[in-house]
Amino acid sequence: MKFVCVIPAYKPDYELISFLKKLIENDFLCVVVNDGSGMEFDSIFMQLPDGVILLSHDKNRGKGSAIKTALAYIASNLPDAFGVVTADADGQHTIQAVTKARDMLIDFPNALILGGRRFDNQVPLRSRFGNFVTRNVFALANNKYVYDTQTGLRAFSTSKIKEFLKIEGDKYEYEMNMLMFAARSGIEIKEFPIATIYIDNNKSSHFNPVKDSLKIFSCIAKYSLSSFLSFLIDFALFALLIFLTKGLGQTQSILIIEVGTRSVR
Repeated sequence: MKFVCVIPAYKPDYELISFLKKLIENDFLCVVVNDGSGMEFDSIFMQLPDGVILLSHDKNRGKGSAIKTALAYIASNLPDAFGVVTADADGQHTIQAVTKARDMLIDFPNALILGGRRFDNQVPLRSRFGNFVTRNVFALANNKYVYDTQTGLRAFSTSKIKEFLKIEGDKYEYEMNMLMFAARSGIEIKEFPIATIYIDNNKSSHFNPVKDSLKIFSCIAKYSLSSFLSFLIDFALFALLIFLTKGLGQTQSILIIEVGTRSVR
């Protein structure tokens, strides 16, 4: 089975090159997206190992957009690939974690696999707080608990690419939207623990704790409001049909209600 590792890269350092070499040694086909890093980073991208597929944005468009660029490429050019593993370019993910995600996908091909970090005292406070809030808001909105909602280490079958390309979001909110979509669509989410690695206090991260967090929370609110409105519409239609069919027999009434409620979904 062929597996593709997708790495969205914005202003990476030279560690990306050694990471890619390890991925290739472990039989991954690698797709890197240069998300408008700028000319000063061309020297890094020019040294990517042979066989790595490099895609580029002319300007920075965001992590979600970079992931979707890679997924669109895989769908069009790598039809025989079985699965996709996404990983970050900033050194947070070990080769052991990436291969574990691949192995879990083989065992659970219909699931969305997450490599969940465990946030201890070594983790910057902003990261611990952000993940604490988002995991609990996500759980309240979806009745499902995911320990690390912001992890970039994910694995899924290429059969899901078509659906995942339709998910909204160009920046970090795309990853939350993916989780929301999976939870609402009945896609099983399976999580395994990975080492939490922050280099130089996560200085290389491009995550804006205020702006990007607000986008993530707005995505959760949007999905939750949509579900609540759908519930209200279903309930109102159900009540209306009961009123309109109360003079009919029970069998006919149930049939009309069933057809009527299904027709608006």
